[in-house]
Amino acid sequence: MTEPFSPQVLSEEEIASLLSQVSDEEVTHARRFSLTPLKGTILYQGEPGGAVVHDYEGNSYIDCTAQAWTLNVGYCNPDVLATAVEQMKYLTHVRYAYPTIPRLKLINRLSTLFPGEPRKVCLNIQGGGAAIEAAMKLAMINKPGADIFLVPSRGYHGASLTTITTSQYFPYVTRFPCFGRDHFVRFAYPYCYRCPMDRDPQTCGLACLDLVEQAIRYHASGIVAGLIIEPMQGAGGQVPTPPNYLAGLKEICQKHNIFLVYDECQTAFGRIGAMSAAEYYGVMPDMLVLTKGLGGGFPVGALVARADLKGFTEAEEHTTFGSDPLPFAAALANIEVIERLDLCERARVLGKKATAYLHQLQEACEIIGDVRCPGLFIGVELVEDRESKTPATERAAAFLELAKKLGVIFDVSMPDIVDGRPTMRNVIKIKPPLTIGEEQLNQVLETFKFCVDQVSKIPEEMKKMILQKMMTEAIPGE
Repeated sequence: MTEPFSPQVLSEEEIASLLSQVSDEEVTHARRFSLTPLKGTILYQGEPGGAVVHDYEGNSYIDCTAQAWTLNVGYCNPDVLATAVEQMKYLTHVRYAYPTIPRLKLINRLSTLFPGEPRKVCLNIQGGGAAIEAAMKLAMINKPGADIFLVPSRGYHGASLTTITTSQYFPYVTRFPCFGRDHFVRFAYPYCYRCPMDRDPQTCGLACLDLVEQAIRYHASGIVAGLIIEPMQGAGGQVPTPPNYLAGLKEICQKHNIFLVYDECQTAFGRIGAMSAAEYYGVMPDMLVLTKGLGGGFPVGALVARADLKGFTEAEEHTTFGSDPLPFAAALANIEVIERLDLCERARVLGKKATAYLHQLQEACEIIGDVRCPGLFIGVELVEDRESKTPATERAAAFLELAKKLGVIFDVSMPDIVDGRPTMRNVIKIKPPLTIGEEQLNQVLETFKFCVDQVSKIPEEMKKMILQKMMTEAIPGE
């Protein structure tokens, strides 16, 4: 072994101060010069392997967002951290073309993790948006001349100039035109509570599949390469596809030689009570996009594709930091933790308990319009009244603020913007780490009950004030 080129020049105290101390002046300066808006709460420390996070002021919260639905194995999971620290002793960065032991092992793990035959895998450390774009590229490589993609309403697949186009368009919130709009054709997502065809879900016979056929026949101006869909919409409102819908969708895609792509960025790795929605529904796509719960808190994305498909050249999928072995090592440990703790089953059991409570609460509370699951992928849709189903957007915003004061962090669905105002951001999400304790979950549900009771009493004048605040926060400086 040669001597290190440079000895450690920072003391332990100096390193600690970089990570544990921040002055009011530093906070003010950062808020002033950040190009993106920053929430008022500065998160500081998570409880290892758990669902509780502390802010810099010393307040504690049960986190029902798992920080963008990512920390399935809890904050700072000890096994994930230990594996990442060990990997840091070997390598922290290599060029994309160079394999490392964690990369090789993660490719092998993901190639056989899901039902059916082994599949091909490509990895990145940019997340789901990059993996969606990889799926699009792979579809075009394997179907030369095709450059049209079918995408559902109220989907969310990323925020790059391409993936923001695949997602639901938000005028006012997104102040620039999306790129490549002529390459995407939309169809209505099967949102049974708000059926796009105004049918009864019990007797409709999945009539919404006809809308997909129509999109292909009448609206696609070129050759369709792929159809991208969340098997259970996350940002769009915690909306699972109805039984047999994905099977019907796969038949349509096979008939028209279209690649079926599942965006499982939110549903995979245990959250729905199964390792994937593909497994849950028993319908495998041609390509599976993964991120969030894959890395145990580290940034990593993956595309898992049919083994018979042609792969990429180095230039087609290269990024400078795309082969960082650190998050790949963390992902390997994360998958082991999920399996050894049987977090799929834990999510299923806790989710069943939570939704039973919420359904009971729904009977007594007029503003609860719908309760959706499975597992710890829970959405509760608030409405002004059940007959009109008018989204209770302002009440949902008030709900979040009140719950946070009581020590629980929830989040809501993405907005619809009509005539310059959000008309639909009304689904409260309950998606904590899968390691949440039963007593903590009970506290979450009790907090939910209290908050929904309080916001149901908000008068019209207060709703107007909440709306104004929402618009100000949505477009800072305007």
